[in-house]
Amino acid sequence: MFGKKSYLRSLESRKRSLLAESEVNRIELAREWGDLKVEAQRVKRHLRAVSSIASSAALLATVASVFLRRHETPKADGHEKAPWLAAALNGARVGASLFMRARSFMRERR
Repeated sequence: MFGKKSYLRSLESRKRSLLAESEVNRIELAREWGDLKVEAQRVKRHLRAVSSIASSAALLATVASVFLRRHETPKADGHEKAPWLAAALNGARVGASLFMRARSFMRERR
């Protein structure tokens, strides 16, 4: 019987060791989860700042496209050839309007 008690004691000490390790892992997981939440908030703040800058840039591009719009004389075949700057500004205007709609949609969801 002496050997049986020793075996039970070793199992009991192993169980205590595993419980202690489990508790340490639980505490570490809670700490890392807190760190992850803090990092997510930081990224969210940065994305909001980038969103604000992108919104301002899109609005500026739209205003610039309105002021820089030029009408060229039609070609012989009836089609105008748009310069690359006008095409880029038109694209920016479309992008700005899409961005503004998406932004208002996201604000409504909150």
